[in-house]
Amino acid sequence: MTSDIGPETGPVLELGPGTGPFTRALLSRGVREEDLTLIESDPDFVALLMRRFPAARIFEMDAVGLRHLSLFPRPVAGAAISGLPFRLISPHKTLAILEGVFANLRPGGALYQFTLGRRCPFDQSLLDRLDLEVTRVGHTFRNFPPATVYRVARIKTLGTYDWRFA
Repeated sequence: MTSDIGPETGPVLELGPGTGPFTRALLSRGVREEDLTLIESDPDFVALLMRRFPAARIFEMDAVGLRHLSLFPRPVAGAAISGLPFRLISPHKTLAILEGVFANLRPGGALYQFTLGRRCPFDQSLLDRLDLEVTRVGHTFRNFPPATVYRVARIKTLGTYDWRFA
């Protein structure tokens, strides 16, 4: 889940950290605690996270609120990680969450999504609407059911228009 992320990534946004297993993994990979922004809706988990990671920025909120909240003065996060159960979240809320995440990611940044099973949790129509592409970057059979990690990023576009290929 965190293998592509390190200190060079810069600020990292984490959705639904719960008790912090991925947060600890990010720290062990060299991400500075001050560079972590954690979005958690459960007040008990928020209290626990504040004790475990006092230097991290922690917001007690639903990730849907990211759509209307700028976490940074400009998009600076190099990566976002999520274990949110998007298969159980409505398409409307999923759209709002993804819009909010990508509004806070700098160009080249990506969302790493942990999901149970082998199927991507995002519908292709939603990805097309947001100009996003998905790549499967990992899996584990230690989970039951097996778990998969997807990298979601903006589709790279050509910097200039070449009329010869229109």
